[in-house]
Amino acid sequence: MTWQTTQLTPPGDRIDLGIGQPDPVLLPADLFKQTSVDASVLAYGAEAGDERFRYALANWLNQRQSQPASPDNLMVTTGSSNALDMICTRFSQPGDTVLVEDPTYFIARKQLAEHGLTAVAVPMDDDGVDILELAALIEQHRPAFFYTVPTFHNPTGITQSAERRAQLVALARDTACPVVADEVYQYLYYAKPPPDPLASLDERAPVLSIGSFSKLLAPGLRLGWIQGQPEMLTRLIGSALLSSGGGLAPVTSSLVRPLLEDGRFDQHLTRLTGIYRKRLATLLRGLEDNLGDRLAWKAPEGGYFVWAHWRNGANTDAMLPRAHKAGVGYQPGSKFSDSPDQASAMRLCFAFYDEAQLTEACVRLSQL
Repeated sequence: MTWQTTQLTPPGDRIDLGIGQPDPVLLPADLFKQTSVDASVLAYGAEAGDERFRYALANWLNQRQSQPASPDNLMVTTGSSNALDMICTRFSQPGDTVLVEDPTYFIARKQLAEHGLTAVAVPMDDDGVDILELAALIEQHRPAFFYTVPTFHNPTGITQSAERRAQLVALARDTACPVVADEVYQYLYYAKPPPDPLASLDERAPVLSIGSFSKLLAPGLRLGWIQGQPEMLTRLIGSALLSSGGGLAPVTSSLVRPLLEDGRFDQHLTRLTGIYRKRLATLLRGLEDNLGDRLAWKAPEGGYFVWAHWRNGANTDAMLPRAHKAGVGYQPGSKFSDSPDQASAMRLCFAFYDEAQLTEACVRLSQL
């Protein structure tokens, strides 16, 4: 009998650049061969998550951000989707409005809809969200929160500038509109480090930054975190979910903690970013060589994705069946936005396939 153990079985008939997951061959099983757990992590965990893990995580984060975090600024989640789900539950009610970037992560759009929330799109430019438009929409809608992907944006790859982040956090502080920053790609940079996470910029601002080990280590760990001020985290930690079941991921956080403490995680991350840097360069070279006159894109400096538009305005949703016949796939722009301006866009992921397959995918895309 063949058992299904993973969420995804890659299609055998195409190179599907729509897959936004890490390459299975890069998952570091060797790091966990000598692991063990003690009895304490098999009990119901502390509601905010294992304090020893939060201490190790805070130390790791503090090497990478200007303003220090502490265990009290962190709570453990089972990944970024779980974090957003808890935030929706505790910071909104069905019928509320939530502001999102246009375009934005399609699964986040689905999560908001499943909570009965109305998503209102805010335009972006090359520095991130349009602050003036955001301020006007906050005044108009009084939203439950604003959801943003500030670093290596999914899907566009844009990173909010330091100036734009300062403006955004100041706006959150002045309007008391919570900002939920999905920052799972913060530490996957291939050139210079990005600006600091939003939650670390101003302790007076109602900001929650979501992090995850899914893209940095392994998605099967189901391990992530939320960084924010203790008074905001208290609204999450006081949920019936945690009162009944205890803190999240006590076993997996105990397995990851020593990797943070002894440097093995850093070694893995250095190797991973080196591989992804080469894959990004390969995809960009393949697009230029095969589609430079037909596609427009902006090279990201980190993350997983290249956001490309057909110059002739071709609808990528309508084109997808032909792409599959040509042996290639992507995520069409309509999944990320309702705007007609994004209908000619497609999200291309360079993390799942090796360099030879990425090159071949560009050749197949050129047949469209």
